[in-house]
Amino acid sequence: MKILHLFSSKVFAGLERHVEELSFEQSKSHEITVIGPERFKNKFRANYTSVNTNQWRYSPILWLELRDAMVRINPEIVHTHGQKMTNFIKADLHFSTIHGTKKNVAAFKKTQFIFGASNKSLEQIPPEKSMVLENWVDESRFNNYKQKDPEYFLYIGRFEPVKNPERLIRAWKSEYGKLLMVGSGQLEKDLIVLIKQLGLDNIIELHSETDDVGSLLSKAHALIISSDREGSPKVLYESLYCKVPVLSTDCGNIAEILPNKSIAETNDQSFQHLLKKWAGKINELSLLQKKCFNEVGSKNLLSIQTKKVNEKYQEFLSMASR
Repeated sequence: MKILHLFSSKVFAGLERHVEELSFEQSKSHEITVIGPERFKNKFRANYTSVNTNQWRYSPILWLELRDAMVRINPEIVHTHGQKMTNFIKADLHFSTIHGTKKNVAAFKKTQFIFGASNKSLEQIPPEKSMVLENWVDESRFNNYKQKDPEYFLYIGRFEPVKNPERLIRAWKSEYGKLLMVGSGQLEKDLIVLIKQLGLDNIIELHSETDDVGSLLSKAHALIISSDREGSPKVLYESLYCKVPVLSTDCGNIAEILPNKSIAETNDQSFQHLLKKWAGKINELSLLQKKCFNEVGSKNLLSIQTKKVNEKYQEFLSMASR
């Protein structure tokens, strides 16, 4: 199959890693092109065409650039990721993915088929033209993974309001031990100030982003997610794949993956109670999530999830050729 993926983004985070891994896995047996911003070209292993997709959503220049690129590539399948490109592109066989939760899904409904990160993502989409595609683990990134003696609790994510890292810092107590927060974003300076105000600068460390998630997880007691909203967080699956338990707010598809006892409501009080309950009981938490470890290791692999996408493409190609 000749497949074209398109996305628009200013940061390389969950959606972008999703497109990168999916496109590379597909490129092993299909002809793949990805269209996205120039700044991310070196992060993609599949064939990549740079277009300034971050232009104004009604830009005639962007429309012409995308039209010319699509004529040149002539794909059988067009797969857009996120609302902007989905709204912008018109194609005969147009697939789209909702990576989080959207209030307005009109653009997605115009496509032939929609993948959603969770059941919440697809609440407004007819079930006959959609399917949940949970996130996955790219096993190749963990070939050399080896669990070590745990040294810290771990947060991996953008320092942005939707991720609510401030909630985690406010809830943290020195008796829980070291907290390593890995990421970047607009809240970084505010987080540094908050940590100092709370007298936690010897307990909480902020580190810049890294692609080597395995090395971070190898020394973690547990992963902590404090978000207000999510889709299907990739780091959740990577942590469970590495048999590192997870404590989280009830966001995205978390409640579909983790036991209720390891989930807090999306408010500060409930989150504080969750950390207090489990910070000293990590072995017990691991036993509680043992089934999650096994399920992710057998079901949420990149190769398996990519096969589901390819089969759906093929189904529509077969119908179109009749």
